[in-house]
Amino acid sequence: MHRALSLILLVLLLPAKSNAQRYGPVEADSLLERMSGNTILDYEATLPVARGLYRHFRQRTDTCRMAEASVAMGSCFDALGQLDSALFILLQASSWTGPACKPILPFRIAINLSSVYISLEEYDKADSMCTTALGWIPEGDSNVLRSDLLFNRAVALANQGDLQGADTQFAALAKEAREQGDANSEIDAILNRGAIAGMQKDHVKAEEHLRTALQRCKEMDCPMRAMILRNLASLAGSKGRYREALALGDSAFVHAQAHGELELQVDIVGNQALSAHKLGEHELTWNLMQQFRILRDSLLNVEKVRAVSDVREKYQSEKRLRQIKELEVEKLDADLRQASLKRTRNIYLFVGIVVIGLAGGLWSRLRYVHRSRAAIQHEKDISESLLHNILPEEVAAELKAKGEAEARLIGSVTVLFTDFKGFTALSEVLSPKELVRDLHECFSAFDTIMEKHGLEKIKTIGDAYMAAGGLPVENATHAVDAVRAALEMRDFIAEGQAQKQAEGKPFFEVRIGIHSGPVVAGIVG
Repeated sequence: MHRALSLILLVLLLPAKSNAQRYGPVEADSLLERMSGNTILDYEATLPVARGLYRHFRQRTDTCRMAEASVAMGSCFDALGQLDSALFILLQASSWTGPACKPILPFRIAINLSSVYISLEEYDKADSMCTTALGWIPEGDSNVLRSDLLFNRAVALANQGDLQGADTQFAALAKEAREQGDANSEIDAILNRGAIAGMQKDHVKAEEHLRTALQRCKEMDCPMRAMILRNLASLAGSKGRYREALALGDSAFVHAQAHGELELQVDIVGNQALSAHKLGEHELTWNLMQQFRILRDSLLNVEKVRAVSDVREKYQSEKRLRQIKELEVEKLDADLRQASLKRTRNIYLFVGIVVIGLAGGLWSRLRYVHRSRAAIQHEKDISESLLHNILPEEVAAELKAKGEAEARLIGSVTVLFTDFKGFTALSEVLSPKELVRDLHECFSAFDTIMEKHGLEKIKTIGDAYMAAGGLPVENATHAVDAVRAALEMRDFIAEGQAQKQAEGKPFFEVRIGIHSGPVVAGIVG
């Protein structure tokens, strides 16, 4: 079980602005003050607000406020599944914190970072992050974010196999939550202790924790009551206490029905049917199975409506995109027709000039022929230069000689592929001019490195760069060449990163993949 932990925006109070709008200093400061401690209702709507504040404070070179806005952006990226972007922006925020910033800021960053690491299944990093942050809290200080750190650390420990350590963390979390009057967090922690006991096959302790959670839930009428009763019923059924399982299931169904939890109702009735079957009560089993089918069909209909809605939205988006493409094609076709007419007119004009030139005498004709040959040779040189620039020399020669290049199976080739970590997030904080300039600088350096180590550049797509060694001319050193090139690329990016950090600017972090094996190589398209 994993709950969202984040610095949050109150969306109802913070209307998003377009790129053309700017925040005033007083408005931005006031807006940022209201960004702490409220629940995000719509992450997609909140993200533009955080971006706008980040850009505003970046222009003012206010690193503390930049960090606060970045935490909000990271929380939104995490919730939307853009984990690379979340990790990048939160690591940036961590580097901007200092004594002048709010004391609570490092804890918010630690909570969000550990949450992202858990989503990335890097549990050791999440554990380390939470342990370090918990060490910052002075003895006896009831930090409001301590419970979130304890929760994330418990989740990280459980996923690393340290179930006892996770249980200890959840026990501490339940104790602190009870002292602070936070019943929901207390029940949450108790239920997780029950889940851990179940994983350890300690059914007695698991049932004990579930009943404790149920008792606390009765005291405050919490919405998790149906789920707790369902779990107790399942536990009773697994121990052969089928009558008790049926009774608990009835209570669970009433609460699930009251809260409109259709999926939980299906699960509860299905388990009840199994318990009735075990008791040999065939009529009750039949009735429960009929009820199960009705509920399941209702659930399927709800999911079907949701799926149709998603498909309809996707169709409308694709339709709009197709219309845009059709307009672009029509415009291109009109441009081509216009160019063709202009070229035809120019040809007639040129022919007329030639005829007049021929009438002027042989000297003019010879001069025209000489210029024509020079122009043809120039165009040929340009086309051949372009061909050699696009294709390896051997492939270009074969293409000119035969008009085509045959595909070949090459037994051993090394492919090198790179992209930039957090590129999506970086594109949000850099202007288009800065982004293209930095990409051009990196890829130009990569081209030089490829040429130095005898690798062939294949292509670039956005922030991705692909090259290969051992083709078109096979060799035995392609793997070593690729590794050396990768190390040099890494060092180049590291130098740029150090320089950008010193200047307080966003920077690229490169990821490089290398693999060797057989490939089919040829010209496609």
